[in-house]
Amino acid sequence: MLKHLRPILFVAMVACAPALAQRATCTAAFDATTGFLTIDVVSAGSAKYLTKLALTNASGLVFNLDSAAATSKACYDPASFEGTLLTIPDLSVGSVYYNGNLKLTSSSAPYQFTIVAGSKNPRLIPDSGVRLTQASNPFATVDSNGVAYLGYQERGGSNATKYQSASDGLTFANPTVVTYFNRSVDSRKTLMPDGKTWRLYQFDVATKLMTSYSSTDGNSFTADTGTRYTPASSDNSSTGVFDSYVAGDGSLILIYVGDLVGKNNLRMARSTDNGLSFTFLKGNVLGDDDAGGGGNTFIDNKTLLLADGRRRMVTMRANEIHSFISNDGISYTREPGVRLKTADFASVGVTIYSLNDPVMVRTKDGKYRVYVAASTALSADEGPANSNWAIVSALWSD
Repeated sequence: MLKHLRPILFVAMVACAPALAQRATCTAAFDATTGFLTIDVVSAGSAKYLTKLALTNASGLVFNLDSAAATSKACYDPASFEGTLLTIPDLSVGSVYYNGNLKLTSSSAPYQFTIVAGSKNPRLIPDSGVRLTQASNPFATVDSNGVAYLGYQERGGSNATKYQSASDGLTFANPTVVTYFNRSVDSRKTLMPDGKTWRLYQFDVATKLMTSYSSTDGNSFTADTGTRYTPASSDNSSTGVFDSYVAGDGSLILIYVGDLVGKNNLRMARSTDNGLSFTFLKGNVLGDDDAGGGGNTFIDNKTLLLADGRRRMVTMRANEIHSFISNDGISYTREPGVRLKTADFASVGVTIYSLNDPVMVRTKDGKYRVYVAASTALSADEGPANSNWAIVSALWSD
């Protein structure tokens, strides 16, 4: 039966217009006006198909196969057809996205499929406008009064690290240069398991070692002596964005990008001595060891402890934002679909070409917002002299 099913369907993903990405996430879309469900790529064994299904019974959620054509399109996370189950990870219905399963209920022409499971995918809804111009590498926090602080690297000017504040989380003002004596609003610091020591970790590019600064008040930091972490041999002497936090078991976790010119993916190290030293724990944290490195992996990782005790990680792959969830801070499960694409900002009148370094905060009303750097010009230059960068934002929607 497989020879009949392969020319049946294939999941889809729409390409955004990222500056550097070679491909984007596959797309699938249902048009309620025409009744067609179009999937740009469905993977069936080693074959791929551009597939269109036609709704024939709305109350029973039944579709007939309308067409299936072989395709060579390369995109991430295609729909898959295995046995009798068609799985679609990200299906748009208007402005809402779902993941779902359709079961083949008739294996003879016209090949009939019935929706047997589905759930809504969370999405990030772009805020209007731009938060900061000529800025990149965001870090952010919200204080107990609900004031948001957005840190950034200034582009095209002094290249200084600064922060600004906004009571509404949107309109930022009062730029302040970050020093080691005004870190009270710096989200990059970590409270240690002892509940009273703060540490600010830094990778030394020259020595390729991690060092730290410490504080007892979370505001003024002094340099610690010694080395906190020596990257594992599998990191090939190259490390990138990192994040640290206390896991559910009370240990301190360090998640970082390693082997930048190879696998270029996330690794994890653990500290059991209040953050003074880390030991390599595991690689392939997000299961993309075999993705091919480069823009094919999930990087630019930052996490946030949610109100329900889980920890959410936001990452970037090929200039799209994705998310993962964890119950213990050690094992992560991907949340289906894409959270945010560059093309999404067209709806609020913003043209951007990349999404980099997302960071999530909890707002004063209990919602979640992501701040993310974006290239405002079609340019591959990420150097400090390039001022074509801005920080935009989007609000989490379940």
